[in-house]
Amino acid sequence: MTKVLVVANRKGGTAKTTTVVNLAYALSEKGAKVLVIDLDNQGHIELGFTAQPDLLSALSQPAWMSEFEEFKGVLAYSDRIHLALAHTDSAFDESAYTLSRFSQLFDNAGDAGHYDIILVDTPPTLGPRLLSALAGAHRIVIPAEPTPLASDGVNKLLNACMKAIRNKHFRASGIDILPVMVDGKLRIHRQTLGLWQEKFGAGRILPAIRRNVKLAEAFAVHQPVSEYAPLSAGAKDYRSLCDSLFS
Repeated sequence: MTKVLVVANRKGGTAKTTTVVNLAYALSEKGAKVLVIDLDNQGHIELGFTAQPDLLSALSQPAWMSEFEEFKGVLAYSDRIHLALAHTDSAFDESAYTLSRFSQLFDNAGDAGHYDIILVDTPPTLGPRLLSALAGAHRIVIPAEPTPLASDGVNKLLNACMKAIRNKHFRASGIDILPVMVDGKLRIHRQTLGLWQEKFGAGRILPAIRRNVKLAEAFAVHQPVSEYAPLSAGAKDYRSLCDSLFS
């Protein structure tokens, strides 16, 4: 069965898109076939993968996407990475969204495309689109810089997810926190990581993604970091994350 991992946070600038792009590439290196679904109408997933502009002419409309007007098509970045790209406008009425809307999309895409894993990038607001994505996830990852301000957002999203799971509205079997932009020399980062381990449990804290300029450089040239700088700390960290999540 195709596994669905949703990356979410209620605020922007938390490396959600960076995580989806680089985790997808790390999975493809291990031989997995991955579908990346962009539910954020900012459309930043496209920026992380389109170093080859000619690829954009290869957009297709598979049958499983026909009922979902949020998307403009599917792009094959490689044999193992396909991208379901969102329209970059906000004209779609989300008021009629149900919690099961994207569960249906994920299941249909997984069956039709024979994907091993679906990775989902989400908008930074707790609206119908994000809630529907969370409801369809098998696993949820919350990336956050280990600071007190970020901790408040993590706590609120985690509580909302746990409440929904207890009420059987979600099908996720696990919710994990991913420390990002981590600098081990900063006392506030060390202190916050320690507090997270105490509060949420060490088993819920994923291997950290260190602060590394190669991650920003890779995004600037529209490439996953493992393709742009395969020996960088950023590439190593996302491979370690991949091993931790999908060993």
